[in-house]
Amino acid sequence: MDYRELAESVGPRTGATQEWVLRVLREGIISGKLKGGTQLKQDEVSAALTVSHIPVREALRQLEAQGLVTIHPNRGSTVTQLSRSNLEDMMEIRASISYYIARRAIPLLTAEDLDELQTVIEEQKAASDLFEEERLNYKFHEVLTRRAKNKVADKFIELIHWNADRYLRDALYSDPNRRGQSISEHQAILDACREGDAEKASGLLHDHILEARAYIPEDLD
Repeated sequence: MDYRELAESVGPRTGATQEWVLRVLREGIISGKLKGGTQLKQDEVSAALTVSHIPVREALRQLEAQGLVTIHPNRGSTVTQLSRSNLEDMMEIRASISYYIARRAIPLLTAEDLDELQTVIEEQKAASDLFEEERLNYKFHEVLTRRAKNKVADKFIELIHWNADRYLRDALYSDPNRRGQSISEHQAILDACREGDAEKASGLLHDHILEARAYIPEDLD
């Protein structure tokens, strides 16, 4: 892996060195450039990014806490390889949390929020890049539930997003039929919100998230 190239894709170094190293490695994992099982050697990362071992070691510890890296005592670190069971569990948890916070947030949505959700849907229809489609999908869910102001739930969802979408991205966004279905489901959720039916919208959101389990790659154990 060319860590220098990866760092360039993240952008200029800003803030604390440890946080920058964390962003570089996390971007590599989330984007799929650093695949599950890839060994992360501190010497290589330090040399490529021209930083000491200390910020690299601390970044790896943070990534382990986020579930993205596995640290093996006396054997270094690897990018975490998730199983089908892991991913299914994650999607079930995400669906349950999303239902809960959507049920609280939807009655609080403003006219501006509803218009923003419609704009996101229109942008989804025009998007042609996998990562842009993923960003817009995540934005729809974020706008839909942000009025709940539940930072703990938001962090859990973010962690699941980081871990799961690296496996689901191609299957979810490269198939035009699946993309069209997902956008239609977003529209149905928004329509229920406009009707003031929070229970229906939350239920649709829950089912929408669970459907992603069908797109877990077949080659995972």
